[in-house]
Amino acid sequence: MAVGSDDLAGIRERFLARLDAVGNVTLVARELGVNRSTAFGWARKAGRSSVRLSRRHPGRDEYERLRAAGVTRRVAAWRVGVNERTAKDWDWGVKKTATRRTYADGRRVDYATGTVTMSGVTTPSVGLSALEKQLHPRFLTLAERERIRDLRAAGQSMRAIGRALGRPASTVKREIDANSGREDYQPYAAHRKAAARRPRPKDRKVLREGHLRRFVQDRLRRRWSPEQICHV
Repeated sequence: MAVGSDDLAGIRERFLARLDAVGNVTLVARELGVNRSTAFGWARKAGRSSVRLSRRHPGRDEYERLRAAGVTRRVAAWRVGVNERTAKDWDWGVKKTATRRTYADGRRVDYATGTVTMSGVTTPSVGLSALEKQLHPRFLTLAERERIRDLRAAGQSMRAIGRALGRPASTVKREIDANSGREDYQPYAAHRKAAARRPRPKDRKVLREGHLRRFVQDRLRRRWSPEQICHV
C-alpha cells in the first residue's frame, strides 16, 4: 500500500523525535519499519548524526565495583558471570574486535596479520602466551608493574614501592627509568617489551653485525683457532 505524503511526513517526524531520544539511526529505523537508507537521508537532512550503540557488558559496572572493593578477579568474574579471560581484558583496558585487541598503552595486536603496532611502528607479535607466561620469581609480573604504576601515582618513593613489592629499590628504579614515556611509567608497554626479550633460543651475538663479528672474522682470516679467539 502506497504511503501518502502526509503520512510520510508524519513518519519522518516520529523518526526524528525518536532519534533524538535513542540516538542511533539503524535502531530507530528498525523500530519504526523505515528503510535504513531513507532513515539516514532524513537524519542527514535534519542535521542529526547517528551515535554508536554501546556494547558495554551489562555486568561490567558491577565487576568494576567489586574490584574497587578489593574482590579478586576470579571471584568478581564469577559473580557477574563472565570468563576470567574477559575479566582480565577489562582490568587491562583491552578493547576487542573479531581480529584485533587494542591495549590501554596504544598497542594494537592484529591476529589476521600476526603483527603488533605501537606508535605507528609495526613489529612481529610476541603472542598472548608469552605475555601471560608464568616466570621465575626474579622477574617482575604484570601485576607488580601495575602496582608500581599505582604506587608511583600515589606519590610513593622508590624505597616504599620496593618494600610493598618485596623488591630492592634499585630494581624499581631501573624498571621505571627504562619504561617511562611522556605519560610516566607504562606497565603494559613494559610487560610487552619484557616478553619480547624472553624468547629462546636467541641469535648468537657473533651473527649480528658489529665489533665482535668483525673481530672474529679478522682472527679467522689470520688462521686463529676458535679456542684462541675465545680466550683473547
